[in-house]
Amino acid sequence: MGSLSSRVLRQPGRARAQQEPGSGAEGSVRRPETGGDAAGHGFCYCPGSRKRKRSSGALCYCHPDSETDEDEEEGDQQQRLLNTPRRKKLKSTSKYIYQTLFLNGENSDIKICALGEEWSLHKIYLCQSGYFSSMFSGSWKESSMNIIELEIPDQNIDVEALQVAFGSLYRDDVLIKPSRVVAILAAACMLQLDGLIQQCGETMKETINVKTVCGYYTSAGTYGLDSVKKKCLEWLLNNLMTHQNVELFKELSINVMKQLIGSSNLFVMQVEMDVYTALKKWMFLQLVPSWNGSLKQLLTETDIWFSKRRKDFEGISFLETEQGKPFVSVFRHLRLQYIISDLASARIIEQDSLVPSGWLSSVYKQQWLAMLRAEQDSEVGPQEINKEELEANSMRCGRKLTKDGEFFFNPRLRLASFDSSGKLICSRTTGYQILTLEKDQEQVVMNLDSRLLIFPLYICCNFLYISPEKRTENNHHPESSEN
Repeated sequence: MGSLSSRVLRQPGRARAQQEPGSGAEGSVRRPETGGDAAGHGFCYCPGSRKRKRSSGALCYCHPDSETDEDEEEGDQQQRLLNTPRRKKLKSTSKYIYQTLFLNGENSDIKICALGEEWSLHKIYLCQSGYFSSMFSGSWKESSMNIIELEIPDQNIDVEALQVAFGSLYRDDVLIKPSRVVAILAAACMLQLDGLIQQCGETMKETINVKTVCGYYTSAGTYGLDSVKKKCLEWLLNNLMTHQNVELFKELSINVMKQLIGSSNLFVMQVEMDVYTALKKWMFLQLVPSWNGSLKQLLTETDIWFSKRRKDFEGISFLETEQGKPFVSVFRHLRLQYIISDLASARIIEQDSLVPSGWLSSVYKQQWLAMLRAEQDSEVGPQEINKEELEANSMRCGRKLTKDGEFFFNPRLRLASFDSSGKLICSRTTGYQILTLEKDQEQVVMNLDSRLLIFPLYICCNFLYISPEKRTENNHHPESSEN
C-alpha cells in the first residue's frame, strides 16, 4: 500500500503525530498486516504494547514511538504505585490503653486523691511505681483501700505534674516541656518512676541555657541527678565569661560561683583581671537584685555603688564589712598574682578597696620572691607537670577569634565554639604540656583545619611559668584562717 497521511486517528488523550509531507518512509505509517478478525473487530496491536487497545473505528494507526513510550510509562507508573507503601497510622494498643483506662478511667479499681484532684486508676498499672508497689505489697493499711489520699510535701509538685506522672504508667512515651520538667521530675522522684526520672534528666541536659541552667543545677542537686548537675556546671564554666548576662549573675549563688572561680576549666576571656571585674559586678547584683539596667551599664553602676560605700568604711576593705563577708570565699579563688603583675590592674584593685590589703601584701611578697628566684637562683620554671599545682596556680587567659588565621598559644590550650544557647558545638584541647622556650621563640601546639571550624572560636589557655613556692607544714593558705 502507498504512503498515508502522517495525521493519525487517535482516541482522546493521545498525542497528535505531525510529519512534514514528502519525507519518505520515515514520515509514513503503514497499515499493519494483521488477520481479518483483528481488522474486522477494530483491535489495534501496537508493537511493544503490553495489552490490546480498542480503536474507535475500523483501523487504528499507532505511531511506533509515542504510543509505545506512553504505554511503558503507564506501566512503570502502575508498578510504582503497587510498590509504594501507604502510611496509615492505626490506633495503637498504647494509645487505646491511655485513652480508655487512664483518661476515661474504665474498670478502675482504685482512686488516688491529691492536691484537690482525684484519678481513677488501676493497681496493676500503679505497681510499676516503686512508691505504690511497696504500698500495695506490704502491711500498710493502704494496701486494702480503694481510695488513697496522697500527701504532697514537695512544693515543686502540682496537679499537672501528677497528671503526667500517672499518665506515664499507661503509655510508651511522654512529651516533657522544658518549662515543666522540674515539676515532673519532682513527681517522678516521689513516685519512684525510674524511667520518667531518666527522661526528665535527658530533657534537662538537652535544654540547658542561660534561663534554665541555675534552676536545673539546683533541682539536679535536690533530686540526685549528678549527670545533670555536672552538665550544668560545664555549661557555666564555658559561658560565665564568654557570654556574660545580667540575669545569670543575679541567679548564681555564692556556692556555685565559688566552684566556677576556683576551677582551672573556667573559660576566661582576656585575663584574670576580667575575672575580678566579673566578680565585682556579680557581687553588686547579689546585693542589689532589683537593679534592671543593661550589661553595658553594669560596670559603671557597680563602681558608683561601691564608691559611695567606700567612704563609710575607711580603713577596711568591703570584704571585711558585714555586707562583704559572705563573698570572701569566692574572692579567695581569684589568682591575684596575675592581676597585680599588671600596673593598671594593680591600681584599679587598690583603688576599689574590695579586697583586704593583707591579701595583696602577701601576693606582692610572693611575686617579688618568685622574681628573685628566677633571676638569682636556679629557678627555671616547672620541671614536671603536677596537675594539682597547675590547676590551682596557673594563669588563665583567653581570646575570641572571629575569623580564620594563625594563632600560637602554650602550654595547655582549649578551643571551643558554641551555639546560640551556649551549648558546646565543638571543642579541642592540647592537654598539659611542658615547653622550653627561648626569648621570642614560637612553638605550634595545635593545628586545626579551618574547614571544620565554626567561628567565632573561643580560646582559653593555662600557663604555669613559675613554680609555686614550696610551703612548710607551718605555713597555711590564708583562706584557712579567713573562712
